[in-house]
Amino acid sequence: MLKTTSQSRRWIGLAAVLWLVILAGIIFIPQSRSDEVAQVAPTNSLSRSLQQTRPGGDVVTAQLVDPSRIYDPERYLGYTTLCPGEPQELVDAKLEAFGLNADDLDLGGDLGYVLLIPANEGDQPKVDGVELNKVDICTVPQSESFPLNTAMPFHMNQGRWTLGMGQ
Repeated sequence: MLKTTSQSRRWIGLAAVLWLVILAGIIFIPQSRSDEVAQVAPTNSLSRSLQQTRPGGDVVTAQLVDPSRIYDPERYLGYTTLCPGEPQELVDAKLEAFGLNADDLDLGGDLGYVLLIPANEGDQPKVDGVELNKVDICTVPQSESFPLNTAMPFHMNQGRWTLGMGQ
């Protein structure tokens, strides 16, 4: 057995209590934070979510945006974009796949759209209109859909968020 003085025993006891407090903090603090994150409701608006995001600075070439935190993952499975200037056959294919009417959308150049695939069979797809002068999602035409948890890279370009990697 280790022979210690009463002062040494006090220091050992204090160290043991401090170690237990730190251990309890490591266990319980992350659990309380995950509850706060779980209570955040999706905005269902890419523009609004990005307008609330601060750019990462000059050394950051892109910030990844998780669409499953913007749009409700209980209601939507995936997404694609619909943009003015895309080839007409691609626009027609997307409109047909999502059951949309071109007359209901403004494909004149001011808006791009995030088209969301509904999770339930009978539900309508969601169309999120995005003002291209604030958030440019039309840098590259997307010919395929992506799962909702597939991140989208955005960077700040001349005062607006732009889909893709910065130079």
